[in-house]
Amino acid sequence: MSFSITNSLIRAAHQHLNVRTTTSVLIRKVHTSKDLKICFVHTPMSSVVVPKRESFWYNFDKRYYAVHPNLKPADAGIWELPHWMTWLGGVLQASGYTNVKALSLYTAVDLTKGIDAEFITKDILSNPADVYLYSPMTPNLHNAYDIASLVKKIYPNSKNIFGGVVSSPLHQQVAQHPSVDFVVRDRGEFALPALLESMNDKKEVAKVKNVSFKNDSGELIINPELFPYMELAELPFPMVDLFPKEVGDKLRYIRQNYALGCPFKCSFCTIQTIGRKTGYFPIERVIAEIKAYRAHYGAQHNIYFGDETFTLDPQRTIDICNALKAEGNITYDIQTRLMSLNNRNVLAALRDSNCKWVEVGIETLSQNSQMVHKQGTNLTKIKDMLRRMRDHNLPVCSFIVNGLPDQTPDEMRQSIDGVAKLLQEELLHATYFFGLVPYPGSLMYQDPTKYGLNIKTHDYRLYNEDTEPVYDTKLATSKEIYKVFLEGIDTLGEAMGNKPYLGGELSPSVLGALGKSLTHV
Repeated sequence: MSFSITNSLIRAAHQHLNVRTTTSVLIRKVHTSKDLKICFVHTPMSSVVVPKRESFWYNFDKRYYAVHPNLKPADAGIWELPHWMTWLGGVLQASGYTNVKALSLYTAVDLTKGIDAEFITKDILSNPADVYLYSPMTPNLHNAYDIASLVKKIYPNSKNIFGGVVSSPLHQQVAQHPSVDFVVRDRGEFALPALLESMNDKKEVAKVKNVSFKNDSGELIINPELFPYMELAELPFPMVDLFPKEVGDKLRYIRQNYALGCPFKCSFCTIQTIGRKTGYFPIERVIAEIKAYRAHYGAQHNIYFGDETFTLDPQRTIDICNALKAEGNITYDIQTRLMSLNNRNVLAALRDSNCKWVEVGIETLSQNSQMVHKQGTNLTKIKDMLRRMRDHNLPVCSFIVNGLPDQTPDEMRQSIDGVAKLLQEELLHATYFFGLVPYPGSLMYQDPTKYGLNIKTHDYRLYNEDTEPVYDTKLATSKEIYKVFLEGIDTLGEAMGNKPYLGGELSPSVLGALGKSLTHV
């Protein structure tokens, strides 16, 4: 929803914060020196109320916390730190920029109401900067625009720089928004410092690789060249203390990466927009980061490895498991692909190094759909593989999506019922369940006709995994697909309601805190 903000609100906020009443705190010309004030902006996600979702998440949480006995429920709806901020914060510090901070972790807004303009206005006034950095996703791109517009109203001379998984594929559209000054496409470890050095002269900006922007005449300028990726061993150490220590009490886990990039190309995925080549951090660097994050945000935190396919390389997996085991006090979760879990030595290494949760992108139990969308994952041995995981005391949580375009509504139901049966047979420990969204940057979005999609709108506010799909298919309308989705929430939520086969009993205090509408950030 659009919003308006008046000068009286800005004046009131200034007075509340005891700041001089002016809408031009930063009226100086942007410097090219290292004294730039830089502020990261976390864009809130848009949430919707969905029938049965609360009970779904409650039962999901019971199973999650059952295998994480040392985890205490977070006191806010935040899953993790926005890792892109701490990473780029480290890059900026290593480049000589010392005045780096972030706005508050403002995590979710009602889709029908939009951002809390008064709250964010006060936050912006408390954090004046020359440059504001944004990395929204598709469903909250409009929220990032709204915040950027507030920045421009309060500090007209400040610069808004966008990047990330939606700004990269939509860079031409994003760069032409009136409140966006520059877009950094792909990864930014080289491009962002180069852009900051050049901002004073748009002729020089045009020479910076990865960058799209409007010149003074409003013409869109795109540098088609891209910087190479920085070797991960050379990536500066993250700015771990970007947020205050108290934020640790609000986190579900601490995200960490052993590898970046994914060699696979699933039809619905957008990871290829920021890198398919897989590279690995040195193991000692991974351990050092974990220690630093836990020292700042709390040693009780479980680690979530965000690698797209943690077990892709068996020997590298065993090596990191041995290092984690040697530390003796780290518990962790991973995500991977089903076909990357057939090595018994890898399973033993995961178990022995305190892996507590294995997320597997199954997506659907239709073999035909697997061949089209998942590069041929073979489901014939899924029960044997899941049974082997259970025998190694490794709880498996699947990712399931509803609405694949080659399925009829009845075939969607069959897949949901099959997942529910795996839960009831104690082969799956838990499951996520979301609606399919053809995100910009995915193969489905690039060529919807090839995949049987009729995309009905490019209003990205509606690109939400919990709302009615933005497409019809040859086999189902959006309303028919959404009807199956709501049935699936009920079916799978109920299937997770039984006592899990792994893990212990939860205390009444923990049970009473579960089931919040948590938000990935």
